[in-house]
Amino acid sequence: MKLHRILIWILQGILLLVVGFFGLIALDYYFMLDWLTDMDAFLILTLVLLCHFLAGLIRLKKSLHDKGHYEIDNHEGYQRKATKEYTDYDNKRKRQPRRGKFKPAIAIMLVSVVIVGFGAYNFINNRNMENVPENVIEFGEKYPEASEYVRNFNKYVDKDFDMDVTKEMLENDIPLFIQWDKRWGYKDYGGNYVGVAGCGPTCIAMVACGLEQNPDINPYEVANYAASQGYYIYGQGTSWTIMTDGAKYFGLNVTNGNVSADYILQNLSNETPMICSMSPGDFTTSGHFIVLTGIDSDGEIIVNDPNSPKNSKRHWDVNTLVSQMKSVWKYSRKR
Repeated sequence: MKLHRILIWILQGILLLVVGFFGLIALDYYFMLDWLTDMDAFLILTLVLLCHFLAGLIRLKKSLHDKGHYEIDNHEGYQRKATKEYTDYDNKRKRQPRRGKFKPAIAIMLVSVVIVGFGAYNFINNRNMENVPENVIEFGEKYPEASEYVRNFNKYVDKDFDMDVTKEMLENDIPLFIQWDKRWGYKDYGGNYVGVAGCGPTCIAMVACGLEQNPDINPYEVANYAASQGYYIYGQGTSWTIMTDGAKYFGLNVTNGNVSADYILQNLSNETPMICSMSPGDFTTSGHFIVLTGIDSDGEIIVNDPNSPKNSKRHWDVNTLVSQMKSVWKYSRKR
């Protein structure tokens, strides 16, 4: 019976961790919690295990307290009966180890495993950060979705990947490209990296690739062109000139639009996507470019954010976008 209870207690702890793990995944998927990083999730699960450990100690203490006390009635008959029962219980208790006395030891072992794992995680993570440029680390701190890009910097910075984008082209009329995708995110962009500073070229690549149906147009291709034309200045960002002259270079018609809800709702479609320059807010802490690809059946705007898969899954109220918008350009194919 003792082993049975211990196994149940361990299984309860494992079940709590599993439920907590999948619960965090569900929260992140449905509510897109930007603050929920891998480290935060790890700490939450550790806290769950500690609570299970403390609850086990409290239950054990209460159980021992209840079993060690007998109410003895003042009546002589009841007193003899209670004395006999206590003697029988005491003899039985001496023959059998107390239930659950190994629970604290097991709990301490489990907590120790978590602590050791946490330390190992930090050690490995710190080693992975060696030789990673400071601006890349800062980028990952600002935008947790790119944390994997930062962790894999030393692993992938000198590697070349196949930049085929036909999969993305099949999924959407205007394909979604993420600037820190390993295929191009570690490539140079004017002394910086496409993954860190390449939102502008990535937006042009999405629009040009989609409208022209040309799989050779990808973020690295556009970033190379932009850098060669001097459109990127380190520390300042990508010039708006890429949105006009750069777009024309890749075969597109471009029109300077009006920053207003009416203009967007009347002109936006999958055949006339738009690129917007955004100020600090939902999409950026400094400056950023995003693509508007269409309008859904509820009148909300479909967005391709080159720096955020989460933002790209969400459909946006047009007024929310306009309130953070600095400029907008509309694109179409040359006939």
